[in-house]
Amino acid sequence: HMITLMGYFAEAMDNKANLDQKTQIRMLFKSMSKDFAYFPATYNLGNKNLTLTQLIKKLQSN
Repeated sequence: HMITLMGYFAEAMDNKANLDQKTQIRMLFKSMSKDFAYFPATYNLGNKNLTLTQLIKKLQSN
């Protein structure tokens, strides 16, 4: 799922879409299954400032 999403982001950027990190992370959160429902809240409560790549690594470690 993550690789597909990253591909969509890359394609959007290739087509000159302006998707900043914050927008990409919000889109990632919206696309997550219910198994990861806790993660956006944890991310927001911790006031994390992670890049999309760092966030994906964090998700994979859970």
